[in-house]
Amino acid sequence: MPAARPVPLAWRNLTHDRVRFALFALGIAFAVVLMAAQMGIRNALVDSNCRVIDVLAADVVVVHPHRAALFYREGVSRRRLDQASAVEGVAGVHPLYVDYQMTELTHPGDPRAGTRKPSRSVRVIGLDPGAGLLRVPELAPGSPGVAAIRTPGTALFDRLAKPDGADTVYGPVPVNEPGRWDVPTELNGRRLTLVGGFDLGTDFAADGTLVMNEETFLNLVRAPIHPFSPAATADLGLVRVSNGADPIAVRDRLRLTLAAAGPDRDVDVLTLAEFRAREATFWLTMTPIGFAFNAGIALGFVVGLVICYQILASDVSDHLGEYATLRAIGYPNRFLTGVVLQEAVILAAAGFVPGMLVTAGVFAVLGAATGLPVELTPARVGWVFVATVAMCVGSGLLALRKAQTVDPANVF
Repeated sequence: MPAARPVPLAWRNLTHDRVRFALFALGIAFAVVLMAAQMGIRNALVDSNCRVIDVLAADVVVVHPHRAALFYREGVSRRRLDQASAVEGVAGVHPLYVDYQMTELTHPGDPRAGTRKPSRSVRVIGLDPGAGLLRVPELAPGSPGVAAIRTPGTALFDRLAKPDGADTVYGPVPVNEPGRWDVPTELNGRRLTLVGGFDLGTDFAADGTLVMNEETFLNLVRAPIHPFSPAATADLGLVRVSNGADPIAVRDRLRLTLAAAGPDRDVDVLTLAEFRAREATFWLTMTPIGFAFNAGIALGFVVGLVICYQILASDVSDHLGEYATLRAIGYPNRFLTGVVLQEAVILAAAGFVPGMLVTAGVFAVLGAATGLPVELTPARVGWVFVATVAMCVGSGLLALRKAQTVDPANVF
């Protein structure tokens, strides 16, 4: 006689009414979308504000210790960068200039028509064009963009900057003529010519970016603030290590050398990964928007927990007689616990798939509308799945108490 096949009790409990099961799955899917959307915007906050760091062609970064984020103003003395260049294992140290706050970009418009675009703030990066400091194709050594911005008073403009209207990108660049450059504009009221474009994107601190050579940056951005010594301080020192050198060992030697060369702690030395982590930590823990998105993820989890608990508690109540019968014929509580937890996992899987499909659509719309990097990576999908299973299992543990304590004598 063949052995009896076990009955998939959890599956049967949930699917005996297909319409009800579909509604249950939609409830879980709603919680998945809520959590995933908050997580996506939170990650976009980090990824967008770390875009500049992600394209830096450096192994180690010398930065002021009080510069908690890129848009702060504290800089590093060029003298300290010269000291860093003499450390063993350092192949080169290059200054990088970044400004968010003192840069107003204006498109003069058509002087014959008397039109003029209003000024808007823009992030400006100043660098040595030939050093290859940004991993951007238009700024690769030998590229036309590098040759173009060697001319004083010129800059490259971010093609992914926030739109300023139907016909322009951030004011000066005509999107209906994508091949046209040599666009005259003004930066801080002084003439600037846009000679090409590159792709970077917006973030929560800047709607657009200009890249220019050091001379142009110092003349247009720093000289009005520091007329006597505009080049004395760089915003970052980008360190490249020698071939075969360990960036961690070079970082440690730089810390020892720069600490010995100056009694005041006026520099911090970080690997590029550490520098990015510090930027991310600032946006997530030191800004209201980071707190809001972290709270949103927690709220989405709690909402999902409540929804799933209501679903499982209702299912347990509907099958209380069956659970009482199982207890009466000798099934232990661990069997009932297993049934309810299996239902929780089935619900998690059933709600996760449609929830992530909706989330993918939401992310596509958000990315197109805002230009922010709202992305679903495998790691993030895995995180949402784990959170969904944890949410449903936690709800199941709360809901099964009634099944474990039911007295068959009171049911029949």
